[in-house]
Amino acid sequence: MQRATTRSSKITVRPFQIGYIWGLATNHRGWHTTIFNIRFAVTCRKETSPTMANRDLITYRKRGLLFWRSRDRVLKGGESTALVRSRPSKHSIFQPTRTQDYFVEWNAERLGITFAESRARYIQSWNAMPNGHSGRAFGTFHGHCYDVFKVFADDSPKEVMDAYKVHGYVHFLTMLTYPEPQWFDDDAIVKRFRDRKEISILDFGCGLAQQSRTLAEYLRAKGLQVRIALADISTVRKDFLIWWGKNTGIPTTFLECTVERHIPELPPIDLCFALEFFEHVYDPVAYFTHIDQAMAGSGVLVTNMGDHHKDFMHVSPKLGALRQAVHASGYQEIFANFIYKKSKLG
Repeated sequence: MQRATTRSSKITVRPFQIGYIWGLATNHRGWHTTIFNIRFAVTCRKETSPTMANRDLITYRKRGLLFWRSRDRVLKGGESTALVRSRPSKHSIFQPTRTQDYFVEWNAERLGITFAESRARYIQSWNAMPNGHSGRAFGTFHGHCYDVFKVFADDSPKEVMDAYKVHGYVHFLTMLTYPEPQWFDDDAIVKRFRDRKEISILDFGCGLAQQSRTLAEYLRAKGLQVRIALADISTVRKDFLIWWGKNTGIPTTFLECTVERHIPELPPIDLCFALEFFEHVYDPVAYFTHIDQAMAGSGVLVTNMGDHHKDFMHVSPKLGALRQAVHASGYQEIFANFIYKKSKLG
């Protein structure tokens, strides 16, 4: 995707930055804030790729008692991974992720407006609350939405899919703030597929599929033929994901989870992402069984099977039975509760 820039001898001001400054100038924060941000953007920012904070990595451990930093978690055999947490990141809006850039372009096409107008709308939405869609205020608003709209659909087995549709737009804005992995050749997942000619990827409960989409793009750039299947409930995100596939030229299939058929028919796969997923379904083991049946021998399952707190839409917070099923199926643990390799025999 093309991105226009305004260059000088020392700095580069990206169009997204200009849109951000414009957004500040047109809201209620006042000209002092506007002047500060203009000066910050124009005199301090240099053109860089979007960066990822260490705290976004799944291996990161936050500070413990008395601010002593716990050791980061390590993979078996001393391997490392670029996997990140599926949660809002604190990255600067001055450095949009590829997903945010894709969103602005997709929304412009969807609405029949210019890229600049689409960007301005996104900035206006971001500035509606302090610290944007990744801030505490938006998180509080998100929680209130759950309470307010339960009148239409709650997370009971009969209504939970409707609930995801009701909250589709708020989920979309939240997921746009998720970090993206910075893949590398010796990553624990990449190294298991980099020498192949082709790969079939499944992302079950995909959300905006930041992990699987970025890996698909990375492996495609390495010369692999990549196919990706995205399984989820049909919300506004479906249109965006199908657009992404067409835009990138990566063969993409969206598999709908419906009331009539919670688990769609799955294609043969080599790699499955199922992150922040199993706690959201009522029979996690049944979903894993279908994934396992579709998984090739030596395939890789990327998930998170740690227990969760009971919360709205966390309908299966305790995943002990799932962990037992994965181990009983002969999967080798590469990173506890996150990365597993299926036996060669399948």
